[in-house]
Amino acid sequence: MSKITTKQELLAAIEDGYAKLNEQIGKMTAKEIAVPFSFAADPKKCGVRWRYDRCLRDLLIHLYEWQVLQRLFVQNIREGHPKDYLPDEYRKCYHEMDKMLVEKHQNTPLEEAQRLLQQTHKEMLDLTESFTEEELFTKGFYKNTYTTNMVAYFESVTSSPYAQAVKLLKTHQKNCKAN
Repeated sequence: MSKITTKQELLAAIEDGYAKLNEQIGKMTAKEIAVPFSFAADPKKCGVRWRYDRCLRDLLIHLYEWQVLQRLFVQNIREGHPKDYLPDEYRKCYHEMDKMLVEKHQNTPLEEAQRLLQQTHKEMLDLTESFTEEELFTKGFYKNTYTTNMVAYFESVTSSPYAQAVKLLKTHQKNCKAN
């Protein structure tokens, strides 16, 4: 993917990533949805970020919860409370937070996880739209973005993990077919 240089490119990347994720989910059989993820044969395919996702619901909840963090991050900026992105207790080990986020939703049905992600996806589009080009692309425009820009934060919870999730689901489907 080429570097995003405009708000319209960012919005298009977010929409495209979400569409591809939903397309990949639509290709999954009932068996592939029901079978737990297993990447033991090639743990590098999974990656650290996704280690606690054991099924499609977990993966969608993981995406949803990171988008909730983004929403809170933006809310804090706009309310004049320049807090860091990650909660203090997880700043040094956000993978523990990933584990907690997934565990917290073990009783959430898949359909609810899909609805929640659809909701926060729309919120990410609306939030992106609400920023000016300068606010999005100027490094350090906001104190709590330090040496990066807001685009990096939006990409890190939308287009980039959407693409990673598609790869993860393709690997899962391949594993299901091999077994």
